[in-house]
Amino acid sequence: MYTFLVAVFEQGFFATIIKNLDKGVKWLVLRIVRPFVKIDPKKIMFINFTGNYDCNPKYICQQVLDEKIDAHIVWSIYKNTRTGPQFFPRGVKCVIRNTYNFYREMMSAHIIVDNGIGTSFVGYPKKRGQILIETWHGSLGIKKFGVDSNRDKKWIRMAYREGRMTDYIISNSDMEDDIYREDFWKKTTIWKYGHARNDILFTEDQARLGAIRRELFDAYEIPMNAQLCMYAPTFRDDGDLSPYTIDYARLSDALTERFGGKWVILTRFHSRTKKYIKSYTLPKNVYNVSGYPDIQELMVVIDAGITDYSSWICEYMLRRKPGFTFATDVQNYANHQRELFFPLSALPFPTAADEDTLISNILSFDNEQYVAECDAFLKEKGSIDDGHAAERIANEIRVLLGK
Repeated sequence: MYTFLVAVFEQGFFATIIKNLDKGVKWLVLRIVRPFVKIDPKKIMFINFTGNYDCNPKYICQQVLDEKIDAHIVWSIYKNTRTGPQFFPRGVKCVIRNTYNFYREMMSAHIIVDNGIGTSFVGYPKKRGQILIETWHGSLGIKKFGVDSNRDKKWIRMAYREGRMTDYIISNSDMEDDIYREDFWKKTTIWKYGHARNDILFTEDQARLGAIRRELFDAYEIPMNAQLCMYAPTFRDDGDLSPYTIDYARLSDALTERFGGKWVILTRFHSRTKKYIKSYTLPKNVYNVSGYPDIQELMVVIDAGITDYSSWICEYMLRRKPGFTFATDVQNYANHQRELFFPLSALPFPTAADEDTLISNILSFDNEQYVAECDAFLKEKGSIDDGHAAERIANEIRVLLGK
């Protein structure tokens, strides 16, 4: 019966119809097949909200491949993703999201690895026998995303649904444990193993670091002797681009005066601002690295970082390299867009609400004090990242696969 039903919907005339149906109708059809699709005990399905080979799923996937765990790996991409199948490592099968093949792969996956409630957003109800692992996509972030602070009601509904389905969620700190328990993952088993994507921030493999540096510098034609500062603010709900308006030349001069060397600025637009920046022009000698697929790799290359409320700076802290926060709209942002877990001043980074203060903070930067404050902050939040998270997670996956 199983073979017959699946064959009917996957061959010839029916297959052509199904593959051209819109997402909603397609899922109604797939519900007929779903109960009869067997779970492949070796299959791992990765649902990454960017569709790219990045974030926690990338580093978990890579560890599974490196350890040669016997698994069938499938990755969900978007039709127009910037990193198509040719950018994925050998052994990873890519399927386009919301297609028939995408749902077919999900139906047969033993383990689903998600990094942002994507399983709920594609309308997939987990089957008995399937395991959902939520990795999340930030750590020690300052922005709240829970029920009391998130104005996106659809997102809230999807998060509750994801929470009910999730078997394991990965944390890197006591702070994250508390955040997960507060709203959506009250009963989910927490794996406090650290975030796999942060492992690279601890690497001492000079060959690997050199290769990443060469790839970045070659891709954007950056002078090889330059020191790099990345300025990467988060998005605003109203599409406001004023955070990207900064005197880049003055910033570069201040970095040179304080730290020496020749500095260039990298700007990285948040993925949710792309529709607003088509006509946005950056000054000469400022490099737009928004298209670089992996921000973690950027973090191991840059020599200083600046943001406003984005959580990446809290991961960058793990390198103990100079970091700064610059936010001119704190009151408006906290009151009308995103509530904050704590004020910017609670972070170890010198904080500025205007450009003059930012420049002053750079010129007076005290590295010894900064490192001490980073250490204290990470200890207070109960951070456990140590460069071995992917190993711990891959070991659990090995157990779940029965290897």
